Amino acid sequence: MTSLRHASHPVTLILLALACSTTNAALLVNVEGVRGSGKTTWTLSGSDKANSFGRIRTSTGSNDFLIFDTFEAPNGEQFLSDKSKISGNTLLALRGPGQITVGSQTRTISHIFLDSDQGKSGDDFGIRVNSLLRYASGENSSWTGRFTLDLDIGNFRPGTYRFNVANGNFARDLTINFTETASVPNPSSLALLGLALTGLGFLRKLKRATCKA
Repeated sequence: MTSLRHASHPVTLILLALACSTTNAALLVNVEGVRGSGKTTWTLSGSDKANSFGRIRTSTGSNDFLIFDTFEAPNGEQFLSDKSKISGNTLLALRGPGQITVGSQTRTISHIFLDSDQGKSGDDFGIRVNSLLRYASGENSSWTGRFTLDLDIGNFRPGTYRFNVANGNFARDLTINFTETASVPNPSSLALLGLALTGLGFLRKLKRATCKA
């Protein structure tokens, strides 16, 4: 009996781990950019379940807030900075691939929705798709893609924001990370730097030869 009792422990741990991973499932968005570059890179990943019935609209419809395809930051959190160019409901077109699948339906993500509530309530984030997508409660939801937006990272407050959805939406949990990255010299700049260093080396050698003469 003792050996059986001990043998059951690994099984229990595995079941607990699976339960935790299911509980912590979330749709993830990682946003990175160099300040002043005028663009940000967005990476979508993760999976969850639809919280209720609803629909994700297209960009040709209204660009207002709708709980079914838009998330509001909890506790009045402001992920858009005070200097952000986003002051109201704004749709931004993607430059690159992005897809969302809910249940058996897959759509191309065409636009990101952003709205600054300027302290009155939490800022809003959402998506629009190329063709209307309807979903039901409990359906599996996942998305993927890596694209850019013509929006500088300076429009956002760096940090991690978690959206716990109490009402109907295509996911129960959403996390967005905003990260400001350091600029990297482009190849042409590195080449010019290399030429400059080579020229300095040549001048030093020439000076030494002249002094010896």
